[in-house]
Amino acid sequence: REPIGVIGQVTPWNYPLNMATWKFAPALAAGNTIVIKPSDTTPASTLLLAEIASEFLPAGVFNVVTGDRDTGRALVEHKVPQMVAITGSVRAGMEVAKSAALDLKRVHLELGGKAPVVIFDDADIELAVETIAMTGYFNAGQDCTAATRVIAGPKIYGDFVDALTEAAKKTKTGKPGDDVLYGPLNNGSHLSKVKGFIDRVPKHAKITTGGSQIGSDGYFFEPTVVCDLKQNDEMIQDEMFAPVITVQKFSDEAEALKWANGVEFALASSVWTRDLGRAMRMTKNLDFGCVGVNTHIPMVAEMPHGGYKKSGYGKDLSAYALDDYTRIKLVMINLNS
Repeated sequence: REPIGVIGQVTPWNYPLNMATWKFAPALAAGNTIVIKPSDTTPASTLLLAEIASEFLPAGVFNVVTGDRDTGRALVEHKVPQMVAITGSVRAGMEVAKSAALDLKRVHLELGGKAPVVIFDDADIELAVETIAMTGYFNAGQDCTAATRVIAGPKIYGDFVDALTEAAKKTKTGKPGDDVLYGPLNNGSHLSKVKGFIDRVPKHAKITTGGSQIGSDGYFFEPTVVCDLKQNDEMIQDEMFAPVITVQKFSDEAEALKWANGVEFALASSVWTRDLGRAMRMTKNLDFGCVGVNTHIPMVAEMPHGGYKKSGYGKDLSAYALDDYTRIKLVMINLNS
């Protein structure tokens, strides 16, 4: 294995420092140089990181360019990078893949998600509610692995919705420095998008708590629970990237699996049950790159992170990320020559 060369990288606004680290660390460790473009709404931490890195790395190894999507497009289409890696939306990922195809660049895509959380009747409901409220509302739900699509068993459905609603009511949001779980949505445009989902909630569904912006000072949104949704509803099919957790009631294991897999995304998922056989069947058949059992995707640097379908391809974290930033060369030597 040897380095690929110059890597173009584009990072998102939801975890600007973490996502930059996920990108530059394996690329540099594999011997490449990078040109990284952070989101135009959150460039400061990446610029600071590059400034610190400049004290230890040779000039030209860690490079940052700032700007909007046109800047990102110019980076992807430039002839010098031999590989491009992006964490972002499905739309952005598809545009990157198309642009990179013009000169056959390698592509690494970590895109959207719509994580199913399948809760069977025998699950530990108290643990499930606690975990889902944390991993669903953390960072205002602006996380491609967020536990925001619950599919619950028929016997525990009502009790689960009630318990999750109470947990949501106790979840606090506010400004940094306050005793809160999460802060605001990233920008006004995204806030309007989230409000649109709420405004279009179908008549057969019910908002049990939340559903509104908090005040007018910033882009804060209430922790929200929406139940009784159907599989084809847009809240189930589309990524909201918001502190909104949906809940559906399934009739049996086959339906739970069908609904869990019945979206275009395939990044993260979890299954909650005390039945080991059922857990093994579900982990085998869930069409997602990451599956948790009685937990929801704890991030571990040694474990690979990545998905299938419209969630992209390639792995962040772990030794697999190093592999993605290398190329394989065969060298054969005639020792008798």
